Amino acid sequence: MKKIIFTFILLAFGAVKMNAQTAKQILDNVYTKYTNANSYYIKFDFKHTQNNKTTTNSGEVFSMKQKFNLNVGDINQIYTGTKLYTISKDDKEVTISDTSNSEDFLTPTKILNNYRTGYSYTLSNKKTVGGNTIQFIKLTPTSSSTIKYCILGVNTSNNQIYDYNEYGKNGESTSVTVKDYLENLLIHKSYFNFDQKKYKSEGYVITQL
Repeated sequence: MKKIIFTFILLAFGAVKMNAQTAKQILDNVYTKYTNANSYYIKFDFKHTQNNKTTTNSGEVFSMKQKFNLNVGDINQIYTGTKLYTISKDDKEVTISDTSNSEDFLTPTKILNNYRTGYSYTLSNKKTVGGNTIQFIKLTPTSSSTIKYCILGVNTSNNQIYDYNEYGKNGESTSVTVKDYLENLLIHKSYFNFDQKKYKSEGYVITQL
């Protein structure tokens, strides 16, 4: 399960340049929305498929700028801005990693950072959900990667992420579908702190990567 936490279409030749610019405008708008929010809350459905086995969970994440507290399945991740704490309740284990080697969950900031470096992007199809237009954007790695491509769905009426799907070259896939979104909430700063003494007292094994 911990490996799941890491760590969310063809164009006519003459229209490629125009579509790429439009895709960038949409991505820029979404990136600005999430990075400008003082805080936000997202409730989501998570699905991961590997070797013909599918795992599904519901989850939620509270975020304040670059910090976040995420829960999905038995996993709780707390990112303090410098350290990522991955807490496995079933295994009673905590792993601590720094920013440079962390494999955090597919948070909006991480998803949206993908298009800024190392990915090309083009408009894909559209669909209407609840009267809102969802524009899908295909992101393809421009260098060697285990990822084949990603599809990001954006609600163009409010620049919110609708869903994110990531497809691996080995047939593995991960999807995140947003069920609820609230922003600029009052979240106490302690929610993004990790209490090491608490987990030690409860018998958790704590490992620094």
